[in-house]
Amino acid sequence: MSGRKETSKGNSSPSTQWSNADPGIEAIRAALEGPVIGVLRNEVLALKGLPRNAAYDKAMNDPKMLDECLRLFRTRPELFAHVVTDAQKRPITQDKDVLACGRTLAEAVALVVRASARRYFRAKLDFRARFQIPPPKQSVMNRMAVALGLAHPPPPKKPAAKPHARSEALYQVIRDYLRFDWQVMLIPHYTPMSPSVVSDLGSRLLDIREAAELQALSAPGNIPRDGRVPLLLDDARRLLVAGKDEVEPEMLWRVVQQMDLARLFPKSETSQVRRAVSQVAATHVDVIRALLPVLGGDIRRFTAFLMIAFTTLGEQRFKQDFCQSGQVHAARKLADRLTNAETPPPCLDDMKRVYSALLSTAYVGGVEAGAARLDSQPRLKKALDALGPTSKPVSISG
Repeated sequence: MSGRKETSKGNSSPSTQWSNADPGIEAIRAALEGPVIGVLRNEVLALKGLPRNAAYDKAMNDPKMLDECLRLFRTRPELFAHVVTDAQKRPITQDKDVLACGRTLAEAVALVVRASARRYFRAKLDFRARFQIPPPKQSVMNRMAVALGLAHPPPPKKPAAKPHARSEALYQVIRDYLRFDWQVMLIPHYTPMSPSVVSDLGSRLLDIREAAELQALSAPGNIPRDGRVPLLLDDARRLLVAGKDEVEPEMLWRVVQQMDLARLFPKSETSQVRRAVSQVAATHVDVIRALLPVLGGDIRRFTAFLMIAFTTLGEQRFKQDFCQSGQVHAARKLADRLTNAETPPPCLDDMKRVYSALLSTAYVGGVEAGAARLDSQPRLKKALDALGPTSKPVSISG
């Protein structure tokens, strides 16, 4: 299969985003520009009424629009059942499945993400290069003076910067790490990163799904030059006081800031983040010891879990469940549930979904007590109700 070379108004140049030498890639490009964009023009409001080429360019130039298109494909694969198929014309929905062109769906998605990123990098990083003022021409009199030896010739011109030099430098170092749907919304946040920062991060870039964390890692000094692991990519022991299983408040505050965990609080309560960090830093050593084997490998998951516990339980219940002695059994039960629960990706929304659901179980003396048990024991339910809204989890010691 073949198709037109990819160009875009305002960003036009012969496309190097697709390899004309590879028939599989050419087939993917042709399918995107043809039947796939045809489906999207019918289903995505912003693309309706646009000519096919314009709709394709709009989707590929705008990460937000491309994200919407990819989400549609993932959530409603039946719409694409006749255009995304294998060699036997069977619908393809799994990343490992092989398309008719011989490439897997995962490879096709990666190609789309890379092509969109390259367009975006060029639009944002090479903007000034396209509008550079040409150097002034020498006047006839000056040229005559130089020719007669009456004036010195002008200094040699510096070679003009290549029109895509900045974007290409970034793209070449990051392209191998552009693979997944979720990265599309991060393209604008990859753009300010320097090639050296991307090179330093390497494959660890795939562990970062939050714009705030990309910004933090891009800040000067946040990637150590001594080979040490950056704070956000270290394990949870980086949070602890040396030689003790106690959280160091200022280190916790740095992680909370770099992860922008103020997002967990309503806007009216963002001033309470520092207070929350102070309380979370007082988590009892027994609770920390119970949680470290489960969450200790990732400082972000460990920190997110404690902060989500604080915002889910409320300050008083957090103190009771996490900061008092005598809660070892409850903490171990909690660690067991964390072990058996799904491990969410390092994305705050996903971590909040998983951890809030886990924390929504009531514990009585360290024993799990679900809704059915509470309903069967009116006295217990009445006692819990007296502590606050029953929609929130509680813990009773003893």
